[in-house]
Amino acid sequence: MTAPRTVESVSGPAWSVDNCVSVALEKVEHAILAVDCQRRLILFNESAERITGFSRQDLLGLQYDELPFFIDSSSAAVLEALFQDRVESGWRAEKTLLSRDRLPLPVESRLETVRDSGRRIIGAVEIITDLSSIKQLRDEVSRSRTLSALGEMAANVAHEIRNPLGGIGGFAALLERDLDVDDPRRNLVKKIIEGVASLDRIVSNLLIYTRPVKPSLRRIDLAGFVDEVLAFLEVEIENQALPIKVRREYSAERLEAEIDPSLMQQVLLNILQNSLHAMRERGGQLTIGLSRENSGDGARSVRMVVSDEGVGMSEDVQKKIFNPFFTTREDGTGLGLAIAKKMIHEQLGTIAVRSQLGAGTEITILLPHCR
Repeated sequence: MTAPRTVESVSGPAWSVDNCVSVALEKVEHAILAVDCQRRLILFNESAERITGFSRQDLLGLQYDELPFFIDSSSAAVLEALFQDRVESGWRAEKTLLSRDRLPLPVESRLETVRDSGRRIIGAVEIITDLSSIKQLRDEVSRSRTLSALGEMAANVAHEIRNPLGGIGGFAALLERDLDVDDPRRNLVKKIIEGVASLDRIVSNLLIYTRPVKPSLRRIDLAGFVDEVLAFLEVEIENQALPIKVRREYSAERLEAEIDPSLMQQVLLNILQNSLHAMRERGGQLTIGLSRENSGDGARSVRMVVSDEGVGMSEDVQKKIFNPFFTTREDGTGLGLAIAKKMIHEQLGTIAVRSQLGAGTEITILLPHCR
């Protein structure tokens, strides 16, 4: 029979943790922390190590209020109230921890008392659930609702703008025709026409973003398709004498996906143009990778990765990069990546960005793989 592990307490009775129970707790997906009545940490399971990034060897024996992942003293105050029966066992709350990498970690905490046969409190257990993915999903839903309302309003505004914009462009073209070639006012009229054309592009992109998209899906060999898109890009790199090299990293197997070639071409060109802009001054290597990815549920996807060695983005910029009208470029409209994300979703795919300021950017697209 397995002998229980006993933790002695000066101010109260000993609390025994059976080894079988301890082993079972290691398999739980939630982080489990246990303290004795001296508030010393006596249990820190594997999930707790994974979620916080801290090792149990560094933490066991520490006072609860000394644990490095608590941002403030509120957790210790609640624990103290629990020991004094001023808070009921089963107390729950959402709070933020600080991981070993100094990153904020949203969690739900539940505190339970541990009592002996005489109903005396001899310790406490805290069950911590990582809410990162749930919070991300909540934020995504909230963001989608906001963008949907914004898109509907923007579409109405775009329609109202387009009619007078067309009139301005038409009258400017007539005015340019009536002016002599050497008339200095002709350059001013050209500026008006260029401005109208720029506004018309913004309105057109806005309508593309807000209108429902019905992709015409076809089974396509992605390696051949990407090569065709890269051919346009390589011509531009050569014509502008940009110090950029294009590298292909394709899987040896044939990778097919059902995509709308027209929409996907627009998505790729948008992403690739951003990469060129990020490397325009410093140069570097632009890499396009294609590989197969198998998920845990047996689903198969094609992973398309576009990575550059450009200026990169801060964490704050990465969070906003797919928002409409958000841009870091003076000549940008902020609709390119927003449209790209919408088109990828319409083709049942996902898109994500990972970047580091000064070290480049990697954009990953996952598309359902055709067997």
